[in-house]
Amino acid sequence: MKKVTALVLMMMLVSAVFAQDAAQTETGSLEDELFGGDTEALVTPEQANAETQKSGVSLTGDLKTATLALESNKLRIGGSLNAELGLKYVWADPYTKKNDAKKAFLNPEVAQLRPTIGANLFFDARPVQDLKLYGKFIFEFPFEKNLNGAVSIGKEQLPPSLHGSFPNGVTAPVSVNGSPNFKIWEMYTDFSTKDIAFFRFGKHTVKWGTGYFYSPADVINISRIDPEKPTADREGPVSLRTHIVIPKTQYNIWLYLLPDTETFKPQYTAGAAKAEFVFGDWELGVGGWYRYEKAPRFITTLSGSIAGKVAVFAEGVFAWGSDYTYYKDDDALTPYTVKNKPFFQATLGGSYSNADSHTMLAFQYYYNGFGYANTKAADRIIDSAVALADPRNHFTPEEAKDILEKSGEVAAMGNRGQHYIAFTVAQNKIGTEDLTANLFQQFAITELEGLTTLSLNWRIFKFVQMSTGPIFTYPLSPSSHSKGSIGYNLSFKLGGGKF
Repeated sequence: MKKVTALVLMMMLVSAVFAQDAAQTETGSLEDELFGGDTEALVTPEQANAETQKSGVSLTGDLKTATLALESNKLRIGGSLNAELGLKYVWADPYTKKNDAKKAFLNPEVAQLRPTIGANLFFDARPVQDLKLYGKFIFEFPFEKNLNGAVSIGKEQLPPSLHGSFPNGVTAPVSVNGSPNFKIWEMYTDFSTKDIAFFRFGKHTVKWGTGYFYSPADVINISRIDPEKPTADREGPVSLRTHIVIPKTQYNIWLYLLPDTETFKPQYTAGAAKAEFVFGDWELGVGGWYRYEKAPRFITTLSGSIAGKVAVFAEGVFAWGSDYTYYKDDDALTPYTVKNKPFFQATLGGSYSNADSHTMLAFQYYYNGFGYANTKAADRIIDSAVALADPRNHFTPEEAKDILEKSGEVAAMGNRGQHYIAFTVAQNKIGTEDLTANLFQQFAITELEGLTTLSLNWRIFKFVQMSTGPIFTYPLSPSSHSKGSIGYNLSFKLGGGKF
């Protein structure tokens, strides 16, 4: 506790001297674009062969340009609307021979015609020079949702006659109907001091990793990268961030205080720090993350380009112990934890874009040391969770609670296996720029599962776009737990756009 308190005080003292970053567009700040925004892939697949890279990749920006972004007396309000109508079919276990193939085809596991309507609104205010206020809000259809949770009633709040029956109080389920489907995605304030350091406080997305499909070094964000949608926004935490620019260098230091937003107890405040060093067309990052009663993590990142055409990125993570609960593959699915053992994660990948052929390629391998070397126990838990969702099955409240707890632990891991490979091939012009195609491939090697998605995209006219293609999941071995599936998607984007 004393060590955590000292860490918090030290970082607060530093933060009082140094302050946070410059401008932000709708999708990210100018500082993020210039300095890598906590170092996401400095060279994205789309940037790998850009005109600006013909004479070498510029990994950092000019500080003078960044500071000019904090202009006063400006207010921008904008947003975007996504309106989509999608048709989806999924056939489960398609690779097993059926007695009546026609009946199986006419009765898919999933058959949906689903509207998707989502909007985001943002404001970007600069009331005075070197001060910025930013917020981004998300609205989605259905416009109302149900919230399920629990309320705890302490022993002291119960009548004395019930104290003997409930010595630890009562926990009762609570359900709220008709809650607005609304989310505060980002809300923060920026200000700077002495053009040396930049300060940000609030809820915002953090860009720490360099990986494209997977990013184990991204230890701060709430949500992970979706390999099928690697460029989608991720949800960030509430934090106090200090960015220090080392004078007369291209080196940067990032400091974070991350309060625990569940308990709000000071001892559970996390601290993180990262230093970035630029060497020619390459950037090296070294950092760490610590929270009381959690496994500390040390990270390193590397990104750059080869010949200004091929982007290369790598990450490494070392942790002393694991925060996950694991389960043995026995009759009882016995839980266990690992606290005093080293764990490693690593990833390596690259990407290439050709402006002449309008082709983009990206590849990445990911080793997840936190995952199961054998996923049989996790697979059994997932099967139980699927069975729990089927109303035809009957479970006692105790059984349902146990299944939900175990499935929650497996879901928290994200990738439950240890070895993954993903790549994508995109053709951004097929005769016309209105017609594009994309192939995504993932191999979950430990789980012995494969995933292939193909999509053809056609801009029919200015306000109507069509996307269609199949999705295949399949076992990689006869011993695989997966039985696979075949899906087909057809969607139309109608109107929408940014404003």
